[in-house]
Amino acid sequence: MKILQIITRLEKGGSAEVTLQLAAGLRKKGFEIKIVTGPTDNPEGNLQEYSRGTGIPILGIKSLKRGGNPLIDFLAYLRLFHIIKTEVPHIVHTNTSKAGILGRWAARACRVPGIVHTPHGHIFYGYFGPVTTWFFILAERITARFTDRIITLTGQEKEDHLRFRIGKAVQLVPIHCGIDLEKFVRPTRTPRELRHQFGFSPQNKVVGWVGRLVPVKGCGYFIEAARILGQKNPEVKFLIVGAGPLKPELEKQGTPLMKDKRLVFVGQRNDIPDIMHSLDLFVLSSLNEGMGRVLIEAMAAGVPVIATRVGGVMDVVQDGETGFLVPPQNPGAIAEAIARLLHDVDFYRQLQKRGKQWAQGFSIEKTVDETIKVYQQVLLKKTLISG
Repeated sequence: MKILQIITRLEKGGSAEVTLQLAAGLRKKGFEIKIVTGPTDNPEGNLQEYSRGTGIPILGIKSLKRGGNPLIDFLAYLRLFHIIKTEVPHIVHTNTSKAGILGRWAARACRVPGIVHTPHGHIFYGYFGPVTTWFFILAERITARFTDRIITLTGQEKEDHLRFRIGKAVQLVPIHCGIDLEKFVRPTRTPRELRHQFGFSPQNKVVGWVGRLVPVKGCGYFIEAARILGQKNPEVKFLIVGAGPLKPELEKQGTPLMKDKRLVFVGQRNDIPDIMHSLDLFVLSSLNEGMGRVLIEAMAAGVPVIATRVGGVMDVVQDGETGFLVPPQNPGAIAEAIARLLHDVDFYRQLQKRGKQWAQGFSIEKTVDETIKVYQQVLLKKTLISG
């Protein structure tokens, strides 16, 4: 089976990592895979090494960019059309919004047997203003009409699609994006070593945050929670891992805590599994999440999680069982949850144990196998119809 994966950009983050891991897993299963992507400033790893190691070619399209320039988008569509026409894949599997719209229209024009799309979390709220959001919803609604399957990250994301009248229930298939569990179970460095690097002592309680520094991730609420908690708990330290356009603004917000050495920004890192093992708690403060894959990474490392009750997070975190849920945009609730977990040892250990067990069901191997089933179902249905 020949698969063409299309993604807007392979920028460091969950959608790129999952796409690359899925492609590599499919290649190991004997599928012929090629990836098409737009320009990437900060790629998810060394893409040349990835291609050499997996045997998966990565084709670039300069005009496939985020943003809303109709001329550039049309050029990207023409290039996608040419690639699909040349490659003649059995399945075109698009990823993320821009590539999802242009890639599916190009695949339809080329009469590709199977068209599959993974949004990697929707943009129906929390990202753009009302006019831009309405445009994306309309575009997704129309494009869904000729999409064979839409793979959502969670059941909640599926419900959101149905609520916005994007696709039908039979088209929507929830498949959790898995992680490489082995990396998070066995760190390469000791927590003590990393804590020393960040300026923390073994006696400190370290609360971490990992993600892109963009509005939808709500990092400012985490910083405010740190300020609230730090007034009475000087032994608690806070770590922010990530990069993005809001970094200067967030550093300004956190300046008093940084001066007191209670908050540290460490930028973007390639050693997230090791960092997770150096934490006592992990916080996700997003305003919207397709799934919150980073929560599974923390759980797999044995770190209890606190997350906002948004999007697909509720499918990943069972409140009071595998983690702790709080309302979004509520730093006081985040601070209260941190304080409770750090002082209630029994509850902390309960979440730690159950979270680690729960994470075992989110392997990348499971994601690959379930995606293959979707491909097979799509092509079988097309064969029966054409026959």
